[in-house]
Amino acid sequence: MQPRFVASVTPLPTTVSPFTRYQHAVAQWLAEHRVSVGNNAKWEVTLNTPFECGVGNKTGVLFVHGLGDSPYFFSDVGERLCQHGFWVRTVLLPGHGSKPGDMLNASYSAWQDTAEYHIDAFSQQVNRLFLGGFSTGTHIAVVAASERPAISGLLLFSPAFEPNFGVTWLAPYMTSVYRWPNLEPEDNPTRYNSVAMQGFAAYQHSVDAVSQTLAAKPLSQPVFMVIPEGDSVVDVREVGRLYQRRFKHPDNALLWLGNGAQAPAGAKVLSMTIPAQRISAASHMSVLFSPGNPLYGIDGTLRICDNGQSDEKTARCEAGETVWYGPWGYTEENKVYARLTYNPYFDIMVREAVAFLNKQAASN
Repeated sequence: MQPRFVASVTPLPTTVSPFTRYQHAVAQWLAEHRVSVGNNAKWEVTLNTPFECGVGNKTGVLFVHGLGDSPYFFSDVGERLCQHGFWVRTVLLPGHGSKPGDMLNASYSAWQDTAEYHIDAFSQQVNRLFLGGFSTGTHIAVVAASERPAISGLLLFSPAFEPNFGVTWLAPYMTSVYRWPNLEPEDNPTRYNSVAMQGFAAYQHSVDAVSQTLAAKPLSQPVFMVIPEGDSVVDVREVGRLYQRRFKHPDNALLWLGNGAQAPAGAKVLSMTIPAQRISAASHMSVLFSPGNPLYGIDGTLRICDNGQSDEKTARCEAGETVWYGPWGYTEENKVYARLTYNPYFDIMVREAVAFLNKQAASN
């Protein structure tokens, strides 16, 4: 087995304060344990290290990333929020940022504990604290907020409350017999292409936890939610139903990226059929990145061609052919597709998020 698919002996530091010391401890650990995918190991460590900006502002936002991802996923949103007067922090969840092998020791409880430690620490430094999450990170944010009425609100991007793949419920029972459901070449400095079964098991436990939390009582805090209709990872119709039934605050706001046929009443709908940009539909990961992102934007250096289409089309994508963009699995007969990795409505999304945050901050 390659070193990148073997777990590290020492664990990622998580419960370290103050935040600057936490950053240093994580960066040092990554420098020692990360298996780089390119030739710039120092840069890759920086991409995966928790960051903060807007230090000293009175309103804080703590972001929690998704399965296989990294703090880099919040780089664009975080920078914009800091420009608007917010203090933003991110965390790195155990099993992430280093090498796929470290996901062999991942657990939902460790993820939740990591986030809650930094939530409690950050809350001591700001007047108001909001939680934000992407995908699996939204589960962690909702569970934490349900136990902390003082949390002012949540920003939830591509919430993965209900997976589109029913087999994920089996993951907790398969970790010892089927450790690697997908072993892929690793070429992305900000996320894993391969995820151990243990990682999927931890994700399923997070699904169970958020389901139990929302079933017990509706969330009391307001939420700003962004749902990409074309999401192949998540059952967006069920997420929309949960939004209507279990998120009851009158100041809730939902941004729906798609044609809106499945959108709950009151959602702001933005069409993702954009021929001028060769976009057919939104993807799970596209919501967070701006068109100008150097890795994932319009001219970004990372093109994800492994997108559920034929080997022939994948090869044409990898050869540099002009492509269309959409979620995993989206295909049309005469088009070659790559993953959509940026949000053409990024500026609108940020404007709506800032308005939501400012309204809640003023009322707290």
